[in-house]
Amino acid sequence: MATSVVLVRHGQTRSNATGFVMGWSEEDLDDTGYAQVRKLAYRMAALPVSSIYSSPLRRTLATASIIAEPHGLEPRVLEDLIENNLGDWQGLHEDDIWRGWPELRKQSMIDPSDITMPNGESFRQVTERAVRAFEMVLSANEGGQPVIVTHDVIVRVLVAHVLGVTNSIYRRLMINNASLSVIRVADGKSTLVTLNDVSHLEG
Repeated sequence: MATSVVLVRHGQTRSNATGFVMGWSEEDLDDTGYAQVRKLAYRMAALPVSSIYSSPLRRTLATASIIAEPHGLEPRVLEDLIENNLGDWQGLHEDDIWRGWPELRKQSMIDPSDITMPNGESFRQVTERAVRAFEMVLSANEGGQPVIVTHDVIVRVLVAHVLGVTNSIYRRLMINNASLSVIRVADGKSTLVTLNDVSHLEG
C-alpha cells in the first residue's frame, strides 16, 4: 500500500524577499505569499488529502490553514517541523552574516552537513527531528496522502534522507516558496516523485 507525502514550503514573507533570515521568528506571509498559497490551495483542492501537518510558526500555519480549508481539515502542529534554530543569525540580513561569520557562512553555502549555527542548531539535529516527524506522519497515514507544511531546510534534508544521501547535496537543491514536492513510500521504499513544483504559480 503506497503513501504519498506532499511536502510544501510556506508562501513568501517580506524577509524572504529582502534577504533577511527568519529562523524561529513569527513573521507572517506578505501579500505575494498569500496570493501564492491561494493558488497552491486551488491546485491541491482536488487531491485526496488525508491529513495536514504544520510547523508551529505563523508563516507555515497560515499556509497550512489555507490549504486545509477545501478539505475540511484542521492542521496538526508538529514541533519537529519547525525551521532551523539559527541562533545569533536570526533576524540578520545576509550581508551582516557574511561580515560577521565569513568562514562559517562560506561553509554553510558549500556543504552545511557538519556545521552548527552560532548559539543555534546543527544540521544533524535538524535532520534527526525532521526524519522523526516524517516517520510519524507515514505511520499515521498508511495508504493516504498527508501534507507536510514546513520550511526550506526541512524539505531539503528530507529529500536528502529519501534519496539516501548526506546533506552534502543540500545546496544543489532548490525549494521555492509555495512549492510542493512529493515522496511516495511503498513496501518500505521511498521514491522522490516531484521536486520543487511551482507550476501553479506560473499561470
